[in-house]
Amino acid sequence: MKKNVNIFVVFVVIATFLLCVSAHAHEFIIKPVQLNAAVGHKLPFSVVSAHVFMISEEVEPIEQVTVTLIEGTEKNELKLMQNDMLLTLDGVAELKKEGTAIFAGHRKGVIWTKTTKGWKQASKQKCEGVISSGKYEKFCKTFVNVGKADSGYKKVIGHKLEIVPVSNPAEALVGKYLNFRILLDGKPLSTEVWATFDGFTDTPNTYAYYTKTNVDGIAKIKITHPGTWMVRVEKKVEKATEDYDKHVMRAICVFGIN
Repeated sequence: MKKNVNIFVVFVVIATFLLCVSAHAHEFIIKPVQLNAAVGHKLPFSVVSAHVFMISEEVEPIEQVTVTLIEGTEKNELKLMQNDMLLTLDGVAELKKEGTAIFAGHRKGVIWTKTTKGWKQASKQKCEGVISSGKYEKFCKTFVNVGKADSGYKKVIGHKLEIVPVSNPAEALVGKYLNFRILLDGKPLSTEVWATFDGFTDTPNTYAYYTKTNVDGIAKIKITHPGTWMVRVEKKVEKATEDYDKHVMRAICVFGIN
C-alpha cells in the first residue's frame, strides 16, 4: 500500500510540474490543409497557436513570425495574412518540386518580464520590481509529401532548437517506432520529448506519448494511431543577459501517418 501511495505522489508531482511548465505556453504549429499533395498544387496553410493540438487560441503577432517553404535546395519565404476569425496567420504555398517539402516556421524571441505588478512584454532593464525575465522563442517544421516523398525529411535547416527525423515519417506504420534526433545549435541534445496526434484529446497540454533521448540525442516515438502527429521539445538556457535571465525555446515537428 505504501508503495502505491509513493507512486501516486510521484505522478502528482510530475503532472504538477508539466502543468506549470506549459500553463502559459501556446504551441507554435504550421498546419497545412493536407500533408500529401501533387506537384504544382497551391496549398493553403495556417500558423496555429494552441494548447490543444491544432485548435488555435490566439493569433501570433504577424511581425514576429516567418514561414519558409523549403524544397530541396530552394527556400522561399511565404506571405502571411492575419485571420482574426480563426485566430490564425494564413498563407498559400505553391509546391513546385516532387519530394518532401518542409514548411519551416520561426516565432522570433520575445522578452517577458515578471514584476511585482504583473507580467510585462519588455526587457528587465525597462521594468521595476523585477522578479524574473525570459526570452521565449519557438520553431516549427511541418513535412508535406509532394508526389513521392524523398529523403528531404533528413535536412537540418539550422533552427537553434531543431527536431530532425532519422527514419522517414512517410513510411511509418502504426504500432512501429519513428526515431528523431534533437539538436541544439546543431549538436545532439539530451532532453525530454513529448508527442501526440490530432484528435487525441481536447484537454490542454496533454500528450499521447512521452520519452527521453539517449546520449546521442535520439528519441524513439511509438506511432499508435494514424493521422497528423506532432513531436515537441523544450530547452531552457539559464544564462542571464542584460535584458533577460533565461532563454526558453520550443520546437515542433509535424508529419502525417497513413
